[in-house]
Amino acid sequence: MGLLDGTTVIVTGAAQGIGASYATGLAAEGANVVVSDVLDPEPLVAEIRASGGEATGIVADVTDEAQIAVLVKGTLDAYGRIDGLINNAALFGKLKRRRFEEIDIDEFDAVMRVNIRGVWQVTRAVVPVMRKQQYGKIVNITSGTVFKGTPMQLH
Repeated sequence: MGLLDGTTVIVTGAAQGIGASYATGLAAEGANVVVSDVLDPEPLVAEIRASGGEATGIVADVTDEAQIAVLVKGTLDAYGRIDGLINNAALFGKLKRRRFEEIDIDEFDAVMRVNIRGVWQVTRAVVPVMRKQQYGKIVNITSGTVFKGTPMQLH
């Protein structure tokens, strides 16, 4: 028996990296995990299932309302509820390091859309479900980078 048996948790940005670790850990504790990412979630879903966990993969861009609606509907269709949301999707690790004045406006806007607006958009989509259930937990993942900075990555 796990600490999260019977719960359903969506993890955004979960196809790789720390998001994949969150998804794997949640599944190991018994949660039904929805692995969501713009990348293919199926390799991680297969890994979780092979380990005895329950997972579903849904490709969704956290900045696209239609894709977020598919994410919420797909989660409800698969598991009937949403008990948790881990807002983990972000642009950072693969950004090209460059001087402040060389950062492209479109790239800057993409970082803001995913890292800030995306959190708000997915949260806005799941809160009505959680309110109806009278239960839900939301965790927003961030970084300590803001406190120390990263040279050549102002955005």
